Amino acid sequence: MNPIHVIGVDGTPWNEIALGLLRAADTVCGGRRLLERLPGDCRAERIVLDAALLADFDAVAERARRGHTVFLASGDPLYCGIGATLRRRFAPEELVIHPAPTAFQQLFARLGQPWEEARLFSVHGSGAPLPWRRILAAPLAAVYGDHRRPARALAEELAERFPEAAARPAAVGCDLGETGEYVKIATLGELAEDAAAARPLSVLALLPGPQRPELPLGLPDEAYRHHKNMITHPEVRAVVLAKLRLAPGVLWDIGAGSGSVGLEAAELCPGLEVHAVEKDAERFADLEANRAAAGVPGHHPHCGGFLEVEPSLPSPDRIFAGGGGAELPVILRTAFSRLKPGGVLAATGVLVETVAVLSTELAEYRTELVTLNLSRALPLGSQEYFKAENPIVIAVYRKPENP
Repeated sequence: MNPIHVIGVDGTPWNEIALGLLRAADTVCGGRRLLERLPGDCRAERIVLDAALLADFDAVAERARRGHTVFLASGDPLYCGIGATLRRRFAPEELVIHPAPTAFQQLFARLGQPWEEARLFSVHGSGAPLPWRRILAAPLAAVYGDHRRPARALAEELAERFPEAAARPAAVGCDLGETGEYVKIATLGELAEDAAAARPLSVLALLPGPQRPELPLGLPDEAYRHHKNMITHPEVRAVVLAKLRLAPGVLWDIGAGSGSVGLEAAELCPGLEVHAVEKDAERFADLEANRAAAGVPGHHPHCGGFLEVEPSLPSPDRIFAGGGGAELPVILRTAFSRLKPGGVLAATGVLVETVAVLSTELAEYRTELVTLNLSRALPLGSQEYFKAENPIVIAVYRKPENP
């Protein structure tokens, strides 16, 4: 077959290589805006790659194999572009990529800002919650928007989630490389009110500044919606996360309640996919609200009993069991049976009966049994005293590498 050429477009005139490929092509595929830029002597059939066509890509892929086909993409086709879709359909040797500068590269060039340490984010075509903490924690970040969430809306949400960030230096680039290009440096709060930053083709840059959120480890209970004090408290949360020895992979959060443990795990460990299981409808509503507020990617809530949901879950590398009741023995055994070799399971208990289960079940795999005794200083007249809380038992189990 003929090689499939994928040409990046950045608003500058076509170079000679691109012109030659377009003139020789039978078919040119791309977004409507990019197809409108084709030179007048390009006689190829034009196929608009809209959402419907991308959802049923087989016909386009088969046609590309038979003729001389060129795909157009904005900027670098392999960054949030058609390149990834094509790479899933074709072998690397079947594709020839002709990259152009991406929008964030163009924006940083306009700003004269070195970007080798930049963190890159995209909400383009995604309805997922905005990972605001990760964005704001980066010393330098670029965020791609779209027509639903342009740069102005992104700036507004970031400032709303973390008000201190409204004073952080930032910049916006809209329609970069086009006649009506718009670039502005301001504070994040000012860009949130800039009507010109609401264009669909936009990128938001967060520039170095001191306004960055704290590490999401052991956040106060007030940071999460919860009912009847049903939440793993900050100090316990921090110890559990330490005992789990987090690493990229899959974590099960069983009896997730408010979701605080799984959400903090996902925040702390990019590349960790969290599956949170909660059977109580009221607590599950809390979990979903907390997930939306945190904006953590890779967090998947499941409403139902663990034993019902378990067959549909991917095998875990880490497990946290914060609940279980009378079913706890079978939950521990079932969960451990699915744990990958070398994986860690941590479970907590307060009731005497729960502690008895944690000390006897899977005893040959248990590596630690720890009791946390917490006391908090509270006012007593003009002085203070320490009030003890219920002891918390944490059991840690590890599956052998070669069971």
